Amino acid sequence: MASYDVALVLLVDPSGAILLQHRDAHTSASPNQWSLPGGHLEPGETPEEAARRELLEETGLTAGELHLFWTGPRPYEDGFPHTVTVHVLGGSTNARQEDVVIGEGGAMAFVPRHEALDRELAVSTALVLPLHLDAVQEGGAGGVSQASGCPASAASARR
Repeated sequence: MASYDVALVLLVDPSGAILLQHRDAHTSASPNQWSLPGGHLEPGETPEEAARRELLEETGLTAGELHLFWTGPRPYEDGFPHTVTVHVLGGSTNARQEDVVIGEGGAMAFVPRHEALDRELAVSTALVLPLHLDAVQEGGAGGVSQASGCPASAASARR
């Protein structure tokens, strides 16, 4: 069975809006859905290195401090037997919408927290966003400025 890892970036602006990417219609993964920016790890790359590279490639933004927010399996989306491990790294940014350069996808937008779950979300993003929003609602940073108190694995997320 094939396996691979992906790194996603949960980037939050000062207002709490979350950067989401609208995926192209012709992409193989989650076409026409909204997702966190990110992609496959290259050989020898750590999740953080991949997250930084993908964020720069897809948005033109350079990540500041990133913290591991969640790691876990992603359900199959395409019917082919494979294992996907998703690593979500969170960080905050002072970037504004006009700073974003679309390098991949149909659109990129800082979406207000209260609107994020109303979008048609890719599976991995749909798994992680509620965890972030719950952490923020409980008074935490939602994994974006510190990792403590926020789920860092699928096992801790289920507790």
